[in-house]
Parts: sequence; structure tokens; C-alpha cells
Amino acid sequence: MKSRREFLALAGLAGGRAIASRAAPKAGVSAASAAAARATVKPRTLKPGDTVGLITPSSYVFDTWRIDLAAKRLEATLGVKCRLGKCVRARHGYMAGTEKERLEDLHAMFSDPAVAGVFCLEGGYGTERLLAGIDYDLLRRNPKVLLGYSDITGLHLAVTKKAGLVTFHGPVATGSMPPWSLASLKKALFSSEPIGELANPPEDDQNWPAFPLRTVSPGKARGPIAGGNLTLVSTTMGTPYEIDAKGKILFLEDTGEAPYRVDRMLTQLKLAGKLDEAAGIVWGTCTDCTPAKSSFEINLSLSDLLDEILGPIGKPVLAGLVFGHTKEKATIPIGVEAELDAGARTVVIVEPATIA
Repeated sequence: MKSRREFLALAGLAGGRAIASRAAPKAGVSAASAAAARATVKPRTLKPGDTVGLITPSSYVFDTWRIDLAAKRLEATLGVKCRLGKCVRARHGYMAGTEKERLEDLHAMFSDPAVAGVFCLEGGYGTERLLAGIDYDLLRRNPKVLLGYSDITGLHLAVTKKAGLVTFHGPVATGSMPPWSLASLKKALFSSEPIGELANPPEDDQNWPAFPLRTVSPGKARGPIAGGNLTLVSTTMGTPYEIDAKGKILFLEDTGEAPYRVDRMLTQLKLAGKLDEAAGIVWGTCTDCTPAKSSFEINLSLSDLLDEILGPIGKPVLAGLVFGHTKEKATIPIGVEAELDAGARTVVIVEPATIA
């Protein structure tokens, strides 16, 4: 999948069925999240033969043939039937149609009782422009799987807060889905059991791991999952859709951001009290987030920033979980209870994300 910055570069060149349920608090659910759990609705567990709607709420898919290819791949690997949104090939500059067109597809998929899940075809840029126009009552009355990452974090934040619907931070339909990622996706969407431990992909060489986990600050925490792409979490601050971090396990990741920009965004969250409110933090990865050659960028690495900004907040912090802008990626349900043990380097999802 292209990064947001790649999408914007392309734009410059181009000139661009469902059952509702209120989840009762589980035995052992943390006091901090019990009230939130009472307000949460969960989508029905997907099963082979279900119809999945494909939409483009963000950037335009410039290679439009990839839309049909994505549908064929999902049908082959998941056993679902794919239905394309009416406006998936629409274009408005660098976005996949006007706000009206993209909202029309989102609302149509959630309104259609034959559609069991809604998968985003692509990320990029544009979801934030939809947030004020979404019919959140419609989504809450018709809870369905909503899947995507990157710019789709804008939808996750808003839908979690305004509709109380559990959503899924995971692959977009046009992106890569290697076997480990596909297994994680199936476990998250096609089972009504808790996902359990979020482990990184198997290592070929245990002495030189490709996916190392690192304890930034030890400790244990429990709470609902919140978060997603750091840029979207940052840019929705001060809006009605800003992240509710209180008592949450905050998951963050990004791509294509120099350390000083990651510093800026983490510092913004710190100054806004979001890091102090969180029960714990899981930093994923930041692909292509190496320093540029400018002198003010090369002094601090990303690891330095995590130690300096996240280390002293007195909360458990774990870094290196594979989700988001990586070839392999875990599918993570937003809004369900998880346990973090940063010292033991484990994250366990203890609450079901879907209902049978």
C-alpha cells in the first residue's frame, strides 16, 4: 500500500447483514472500561458465503484494475462474496470521489441487510472530510465489520466515539495479505472467540529477529483498545472525533514520518493529556521513519523518542508489535478489552470482538 505522502505526490502529478447487540460487561473487565463496554455494539461474526461491501472512503485508486483484483482475491481467500460500492471508481482529485459520493457508498453498505462487512479498498487521504457527514445512528443500528488502516483510522476514531461500534484495524483490500496476515484477519473476523495473544510473525532466526519486541517501560495494564495511525490521531485532536484515551490501551503506528515529526505528534498527545490518561501504550512500527539529512533531524532516533517521551509517563509501554504499515500486519479490534504486560512483552485480547 502506498503511504499518504506517496498518494499526495501522485495527486500532484495528476493535477487526483447485521445483528445489533449491546455487549454486557464481562467478568473481570476493568472498572475503567465497564461503562464503555455497556455502550459498545459489536458486529456479527463473518462466515464463508457472506457478502462484503468494498468502498473507497479515502484516496482514489489510480490503478483501477486493482479494485476487481482485490475483490477476486478476497473471494478466493476468505470465501466471501464481494459487492463493489457504486462510487468506488469515482474521482475527485486525489480522493475517491466527492464527500457525497464516498458517504453514499458508506451509508449504502451499512443500510443493506445483505452486506455483512465493509472493507476499505485503500487508505491515503480523505476520511477526515467525511466525519461530520456520517450517519452514526445508522451505523449503530446496523453494526457490521468495518476494516482498514492508515487513513481509515479517521473512521475508526469517529465510529468508535460516535457510534460505539467495534471496528477493525487491519489490511485494506488492495494491499498485500501474506499467509500470517490472512490468518490473523480470519481469526479476528471469522470467530466469536477472543483473539488471544497478539504475537508477531514467526522468526526465521531467533538470534537475529526481524520483528523484535522491546519493553520501553515495564508494567501491566488492562483496558479497551484505542488508536491506530498516529498522524490521524494527531490531526483529529481538538475535534469532536478526537481519541478518548482514558483507561485505554493506546495502539499507535505510522509511516514515512521523520523522527522530529513523530516527536511533534507524540508531544502533542502528551501536552493534551492523552498519554497520561491511557492505561498503557503499544507502539507498533514506523516504516520509513529514518532521519533525513537535515542536521536537526539526525540527532534523535525513533527509539530515542520513545524512551524520552513515552518512557517517563509511568505507564507500561511496549514497542515493535507488527500492525499497520508493514507487509505483515495483525488485525486489531478497536474497542475491546486487552491486557498488556510490557515487561513480559505480551498483549492479549481477552474480549470477543464479534457476536455469533
